[in-house]
Amino acid sequence: MRTTDDHHHIVRAYDLELAQLRRLVVDMVSAVTQQTQEAVEALATNSDPLARAVIDRDPEVDALSLAADEEVFRVIAKRQPTAIDLRLVLATARIVGELERAGDKAKRIARQGLKLLETDARPLLPERAVQPMRALTEIDCELLTQAVSGLIEGDLHKAVAVFQGTSRLRGASEQLRGRLFDPASGLSGDHFASLLTVAHALERTGNHANNIAEQAVYVITGEDVRFRNRELLIDRLLSQSDR
Repeated sequence: MRTTDDHHHIVRAYDLELAQLRRLVVDMVSAVTQQTQEAVEALATNSDPLARAVIDRDPEVDALSLAADEEVFRVIAKRQPTAIDLRLVLATARIVGELERAGDKAKRIARQGLKLLETDARPLLPERAVQPMRALTEIDCELLTQAVSGLIEGDLHKAVAVFQGTSRLRGASEQLRGRLFDPASGLSGDHFASLLTVAHALERTGNHANNIAEQAVYVITGEDVRFRNRELLIDRLLSQSDR
């Protein structure tokens, strides 16, 4: 028969395991945003060492993903979490997957940089495209961080702000593509194709942030908001959070 002390010990151990799971997610989003920023900087500054550093650090992101997966399995197997905690654990597993894929996009960008560095094309990124690509990267990283913060802090406003950031993301993406498609950029066919691959990877990173925000909303409200009309959803969630 369990004593009160035993019960308190189990509860404390469970809380520590959930806290560890949250820490792994925070560490992971920090690593992924750093990778994304440095992969783009490698392009913007024609830096072979920086591009290689991004690729070399990719296993660290994978290791965080594996550690988080193991923690998820451990919590489910040992603790048989309640419905609310189970939502958190399962959503966290999905979020880890999204972050891992976002990390893969950073590696893809770095590889495109190395591919271009093997050619005579300089600069790797046309001057007129540098600011738009950095702007898109900044929005990506902001939304990834905000989506994870929404989950960790149970903050519905932060999760919804990610949905609201979609228009900024789209605008930055369109501006970047416009600069790349502009004949004044003087890109060869292969050079253009590589930079278009980079632009697409950054757009997908923004989509991963949106998917993470959906999981945060699921944890906070218990509602699966995938495939919902975004404008109606934003209004309803904000009114719900203000009650």
